[in-house]
Amino acid sequence: MKIISRKLSLSVAVTAAASVILAGCGGGDAATAPGGAAGSKENVTLKMLVPNNVEEFPAGSDINNNEIASAIREKTGFNVQWELLPKDSEAVRQKLNVIMASGEAPDIIIINDRQTFGSFVQQGLLTPLDDLLNDVGKDIKAMVTPEQLRTSTAEDGKVYAVRSLTFNIASRGLLARKDLLDELGIQEPKTQDEFYEALRTIKAKKPDTVPYSANLAQGLSSLQVIQSMFYPPVDYLQKNGKVVYPAVEPEAKQFLTFANKLFTEGLLDKESVVNKIDNLKEKFVSGKVAMSTVGWSDAKAIDDAIKTKNPNAKMIYMEPPTGSNGAFGLYKAPSLVRYIVIPKSSKHAKEAIQFLNKAANKEIIDFISFGFEGKHFEKKDGKVVPTPEAQKIRFAVYYNMFDTVEHGMQRLQIKGWIPYFVPLTKYAKYEDVLELVSPIEAVDKKAKELFDLRDEYFLKMITGALPLSAFDEYVAKWKKAGGEDVVKAMNDVYNGKK
Repeated sequence: MKIISRKLSLSVAVTAAASVILAGCGGGDAATAPGGAAGSKENVTLKMLVPNNVEEFPAGSDINNNEIASAIREKTGFNVQWELLPKDSEAVRQKLNVIMASGEAPDIIIINDRQTFGSFVQQGLLTPLDDLLNDVGKDIKAMVTPEQLRTSTAEDGKVYAVRSLTFNIASRGLLARKDLLDELGIQEPKTQDEFYEALRTIKAKKPDTVPYSANLAQGLSSLQVIQSMFYPPVDYLQKNGKVVYPAVEPEAKQFLTFANKLFTEGLLDKESVVNKIDNLKEKFVSGKVAMSTVGWSDAKAIDDAIKTKNPNAKMIYMEPPTGSNGAFGLYKAPSLVRYIVIPKSSKHAKEAIQFLNKAANKEIIDFISFGFEGKHFEKKDGKVVPTPEAQKIRFAVYYNMFDTVEHGMQRLQIKGWIPYFVPLTKYAKYEDVLELVSPIEAVDKKAKELFDLRDEYFLKMITGALPLSAFDEYVAKWKKAGGEDVVKAMNDVYNGKK
């Protein structure tokens, strides 16, 4: 089967091939890199903690024992030992908090989460990088954009991270079993009413199939398409010239009312509250689910698995329905995503920046994306053409420190993700203001508390554990917890009042 996508030029997703940074750490006896200083003469082992991904290692290899890791050590002269974070986002936060509290954190960590970065800044757990970058990070500084510096600079005027730019502007969309919809004579729903009627038809004609499922055990993001029919599904939104918190706006109560209706009528999977992404994948593959909000990388995994069980099944990313109030559009990831930080407990901060400075070399950037020329790829007309051997180094993404948009899109093409990723870029409209601002003490100290409060109340109101009238109680608690002060602080920074 094949993902069915609307026509969308690849050029929409590739708006610029600007080089940007995503840093690792290292140490050891190394030669001088262009624009940087020589590595330490001591035999230093540096530890690097990096995000997990969808790719697995071939048999007989692991994150520290493979040709990519070995070549990075050889090319940079630094002895780096990598460790993978968990895949689950909440497990990532928990592990990072435990590691940082232990005082024995690795020498460098790549963080994907603005909330976690801000919290570590406010707790004084990170090393300021200004002097190190001036001393041994000249190649890094030459690549850093003003935006990268601004969003990693705290209120004390110091830089606490090296940020990376990404091609991944779209994250999730409305994934559906197209063959099932066709069997039932259901057209792709374009409006909120049509979406509701489509779910009702599926339940009536396919009682063993849940019309819409979600993995709410991992947060509310799998309801993003439903949220988007009422308000932009982001944490903080720029609206009419000011920052607002959509979760306390009247539209949020309307969303909760609709989601509760779906849950009560059995149109939203009752098991959603305990589902994780692996449960959701299995339900799609076994034919027990018709629709959900799913990320592009997970969509490919679902599609690949279905092909082995049901050759006649077809998956499709549908256009998100427009709400009755005209709301339309999904979350758009910012071009800057990751934070590369050095914990204050690291004894090798200088070596970490020295390694990063070496990793900024174009040869290493190209190598991590594509492997060895002649073995993993050939160059034809200036383009990278993968060989069959390229499929054996898919895990190279774990070592991605510096990147370009162009490289990212080429990797998607090589790995077969383009049909899943590109359709989503058309509907990615709304950026989260929280991801666009520098660390703010008033925001960062309250972020987790406010998000946890929202998720707790929303989940209970959706499932009926609390009445919808509890929304007013939730808003009152949000205000009491300092929610309005957070919004004001966001406005002061984002809208130039501070």
